[in-house]
Amino acid sequence: MKLRLLCLLALMIPAVAAAGEFRVPENLTQGGFYVGKAPEEAEVWFKGRRIRTTPAGYFPFGLNWKEGKEISFRVVNGDGSEKDYSFAVREQKYDVSVVDGLPPKMVTPPPEVQDRIRKDALKVKAARKNDSDLADFGKPMVWPLKGRVSGHFGNHRILNGKPRSPHTGMDIAAPEGAPVVAPWGGKVTMVADLYYTGNTVIIDHGYGVSTVYCHLSSVAVEEGQQIEQGADLGRVGMTGRATGPHLHWGLNWYAERLNPELSLPEIDN
Repeated sequence: MKLRLLCLLALMIPAVAAAGEFRVPENLTQGGFYVGKAPEEAEVWFKGRRIRTTPAGYFPFGLNWKEGKEISFRVVNGDGSEKDYSFAVREQKYDVSVVDGLPPKMVTPPPEVQDRIRKDALKVKAARKNDSDLADFGKPMVWPLKGRVSGHFGNHRILNGKPRSPHTGMDIAAPEGAPVVAPWGGKVTMVADLYYTGNTVIIDHGYGVSTVYCHLSSVAVEEGQQIEQGADLGRVGMTGRATGPHLHWGLNWYAERLNPELSLPEIDN
């Protein structure tokens, strides 16, 4: 099992961007999720903090949606020697999308639901703090749902004429009741009915990597459940703030919201 996992991790960094044993994928892009490789027993520092590596030296990391033109890592080897590595980051273009016709209370929630929204946010934050030793993030992703991509990560949204924060995931439109499956295996860390996102599931994939599935009409998993890649998560719906049936799907590395679309294989038509 360990050998198979290491082979899968290696597939995620087929082209190296640095000489020696430390490497990350080429063509890094704003908002992207990646897996790098460091020498065994080395410490890896990124943006001023040490990040976790697997026993074999693999580590996941993500880039902010507005990441600068270059990122740097500091590697402290087992013998105490240090080296800095820098890599270029490609800019990602984002569109502006306009959504009209939402109920006014869903765009500007009434005061009586503010406490619920605050509690919802705390639930999500707690679920995303997981830092388990799972390493399911090392496998190639599968699509959670086949359908039309109706909303892209990073799009600036204007809801009922009012500018809002950039879109933090990708939307896949599909008929209500269409099955949603797990793109990776992992552990279910949250199942909840939230004000904005309706029936919502969060899965921990290890080392700070998690995914979220929103607006489900029904949920097929429970909190604490271990699942395999391709497991049934539930059905497409339009619970919470939604104008039609679709899946809002998000990818996180700790608190960093990432673009899952950049990690997906091309879909079969």
